[in-house]
Amino acid sequence: MAAININDWNDKEMTKDVYYCLHNNLLSEVSIPSNQLVDNYYIFSNKIKNRNKVSNQGSSGRCWMFAGLNVIRHKMIEDFKLANSFEFSENYLLFWDKLERINYYLNVYQELQEKNIELKSQLFQHVLNNPLEDGGQWQMFVNLVNKYGLVPKTIFPETKHSSNTRGLNMVLTRKLRDYCKEILEQKLDRKKAMEEVYTILVKFLGRPPNKFTWEYYDKENKYHKQVDITPQDYYKQTKINLENYVSITNDPRNEYHKNYGVQYLNNIMEGGEVKYLNLEMEEIKNIVKKSINDNKPVWFGSDVGHYMHSKTHILSKDVLDIENYLNVEFKLTKKDRIELGDSLMTHAMCITGYNIDNYGVTNRWEIENSWGTGVNEGYYVMSDKWMNEFVYQVIVEKKYLSSTLLEEWEQEITLRFNPWDPMGSLAEKN
Repeated sequence: MAAININDWNDKEMTKDVYYCLHNNLLSEVSIPSNQLVDNYYIFSNKIKNRNKVSNQGSSGRCWMFAGLNVIRHKMIEDFKLANSFEFSENYLLFWDKLERINYYLNVYQELQEKNIELKSQLFQHVLNNPLEDGGQWQMFVNLVNKYGLVPKTIFPETKHSSNTRGLNMVLTRKLRDYCKEILEQKLDRKKAMEEVYTILVKFLGRPPNKFTWEYYDKENKYHKQVDITPQDYYKQTKINLENYVSITNDPRNEYHKNYGVQYLNNIMEGGEVKYLNLEMEEIKNIVKKSINDNKPVWFGSDVGHYMHSKTHILSKDVLDIENYLNVEFKLTKKDRIELGDSLMTHAMCITGYNIDNYGVTNRWEIENSWGTGVNEGYYVMSDKWMNEFVYQVIVEKKYLSSTLLEEWEQEITLRFNPWDPMGSLAEKN
């Protein structure tokens, strides 16, 4: 085994004095070519009609939930002529997600015990490790809305702990592990445990309404009022059927045009299973364009840990030109990055537009994020190259798929990945 000999390079002359400015500046501040801010401008040839006020998930990992609600609120704002600041209550879905997820994991622990899976096994340890972080998947969002409906944010607003979930998650996780031990000892009183969880959630987040009165002004300043409406009936007013959406991934590790899933990835016992149809990126981008052209935003999952310039809200390998600046080369492909632990889904947002250049080539995409307003009113720009490399999942309505792709979607799941697979990572991010 070769040892390091520093004499091989210690006296080597540095050829670029520019490296010295890196000592006292962040890499993201010194590796930006000046022309790229113009090339990735915030103008798009094709985009949805409404540009709504960007929401803010605070110090929580609810991006998947915010992105899902952003998909629905675009139509709600248009149909009801609401102000572009209208939001559904994210706190409402957070409450039920935590409650249901506790129940889900109690059932998982029970199942593993009955299967004689050892506590020290990788599987059991995985489902015990941070089971109640805020992350989630599109199907988990669908499960919540289908069961519990929606309410306006004005009816069930944020609390300190819905926008900063660390304390809540700590308490719930400790209680869940208490319950796990009681399951292993066959002492758990399930009804008492869930009642305790509900009480804890009320203390942190408030008590979600069974019925409510919704009062609002539309864009023409006309007053409206709906009395004693249930969350389920309120959701029906959106006229959106979440069962009509398809989850598509680009996972170059696995065969395309097949369906995949992830073991023990869910939040509601009776909810639908997380399922992905795996397609190549060009197919995915063509489908996304159809949705945008039809005024429908697209939920998507990506890895924002790569080449995101926060000061300009631009996602681009060219904007953060690290390789040329440092004179290094990163050789991993998208497949390599997934397999070697260099990249995975970390954040969900919505695609709301795209731009076609003078040669008919799509070069950038508009992104509605959930990190509050700021540069470009909180919207981001994603280069087409970045999309190819770091976008892993999109959600679109079935009507934008060809008949062949719909037939493929209706097929059974070919393979269910291990619970720790990168395709399930979005549900674990906090």
